[in-house]
Amino acid sequence: MMTLDDLLDDLAAYVETPEEACFSLPPEAYLSPELNDLEVREIFEKSWLCVGREEYVPRLGDYYCIDLLDEPMVIVRGTDGAVRALNASCRHRFMPVVQGKGNTKRFVCPYHTWTYATDGRLIGAPHMEGSRVFDKASCSLPEYRLEIWKGFIFVNLDDDAAPLEVQIGPMDRATGHYRIEDQTEVFHYEMTWNGNWKLSAENSMEYYHHIGLHAGTVGVQMPAKGTYFPDSPVNDDTFTHERCMVGEDFLGGADHPLNPRGDLTGFTQEELDTGYLVYIFPAFTMAMRAGTNNWLSFRPAGPEKTEVLGGYLMWKDLVVDDPEITEQRAELIEKVNTEDALATTELARMMRSRKAARGPLSPFEKTIAQFYKYLGRTLSGDRVQRRQAAE
Repeated sequence: MMTLDDLLDDLAAYVETPEEACFSLPPEAYLSPELNDLEVREIFEKSWLCVGREEYVPRLGDYYCIDLLDEPMVIVRGTDGAVRALNASCRHRFMPVVQGKGNTKRFVCPYHTWTYATDGRLIGAPHMEGSRVFDKASCSLPEYRLEIWKGFIFVNLDDDAAPLEVQIGPMDRATGHYRIEDQTEVFHYEMTWNGNWKLSAENSMEYYHHIGLHAGTVGVQMPAKGTYFPDSPVNDDTFTHERCMVGEDFLGGADHPLNPRGDLTGFTQEELDTGYLVYIFPAFTMAMRAGTNNWLSFRPAGPEKTEVLGGYLMWKDLVVDDPEITEQRAELIEKVNTEDALATTELARMMRSRKAARGPLSPFEKTIAQFYKYLGRTLSGDRVQRRQAAE
């Protein structure tokens, strides 16, 4: 069995390994509690993580709760219009002040009715007049850093992290023509998958599995053989991407529910004729066509479970004008997500075999090799430097 040191040495080796010479990770990399703890500490607790869409809280007072790496938080559009991420634990004795989702003017703790404004300020605490240590001003619900990018809500648990632009800026420039800000969600997805988060991540960053897993769904229109890779920044730790050419039978027509519709001005011919898959490190993916976006966000829930949040976006006007195509696309994406969930759970089950071993990556899985290099630089940077110095 590989130790944590073995796994970190293994990750470090990927950094200098040519992409076409990479093997998959060893099974222990998906099963090790020690590696999972390190990933949470060194990656997830320091990164901008997508926790939903701004349209989930459209009105003043709208809120929804989400647990992010055991941090109980409520995303709320305050009565002042600002969207915030607040810690949902009462500052008295830790009871959650709110659960689920809804609309409110204030949060009232069900334990002792301490009451908070939607900006987190404590506005009421019964029978605290005799306390020598009670200070109303110091008992606000703590706030997490939150930024919004084109309707997506991102939260960072690290108060000292660089702004979201640093992490998402390079990808933002690459996806500018897709006008994500003009889209709205028509299908929502929220599930727990049995398997390590890296399995879900890898599955969501390559088209190679269209040849089998999605042969009857999106693989019909975008066969795996159409995969190719745009130029990527060298040693980039923000994102990786690839494209897949649409099959000739579907080019320029409306014979498939996923074919582009609506206002397509500004797109290049390449963008109209391909699927574009973008994976933003550490755990946010978008599978796009012109006018659509199937997005997923992953977060580990221990080494062998992954919390998955996602949805499918379409042009806002098309949703109103063509409800039939909206329904067809939502049904198709639901099938695709079910297939992807099966991949994670089955991979996780099978890699426990004593005969399980890593395999060579396909040239169509270049993005996975880049993901491994990102893990190596992020988790094993000191070992990478020692290897480079030794050479």
